[in-house]
Amino acid sequence: MPEIEEEKNKAMKFAMKLIGLRRRSESEIRRRLKDKKYGENLIEDVMEELKKWEYLDDEKFAESYINDRINFRPAGKFLIKMELKTKGISEKIINKKLNEIVSDEKELEMAQGLVKKRIDGLDPKDSQKDRVKLMNYLKTRGFSGAIISQAMKNEIE
Repeated sequence: MPEIEEEKNKAMKFAMKLIGLRRRSESEIRRRLKDKKYGENLIEDVMEELKKWEYLDDEKFAESYINDRINFRPAGKFLIKMELKTKGISEKIINKKLNEIVSDEKELEMAQGLVKKRIDGLDPKDSQKDRVKLMNYLKTRGFSGAIISQAMKNEIE
């Protein structure tokens, strides 16, 4: 019995260390524990414990992730959604949090901010090449075609 408790303590310490570095999704912690070769039952025990103490909460994780993405590295809803999916967040939670946090106006505002930032050194009014370059940049940042064209129209014309 003491070996089992010791193993659980080691797994718990490892999970807490990961969470201490940055907020994590349930899926990320589960995957990292599996990588460390912990057994399924032990992983479930650790996950339950972490949830009980509110160290793991995918809704809070998604909310925090979206806010960080908006404030520090602006991106469109599409890219944020894809990134959260790779972190194991459910579609339901992603859609709920994106709709709560990122309005169409906010997304347009972010796109316009990126256009303003990138416009120095480019001449999108005269050069079709620069215009395409700017549009591709916004597309790689996950903005929809509608948001891109509106942002370009608002900032360039």
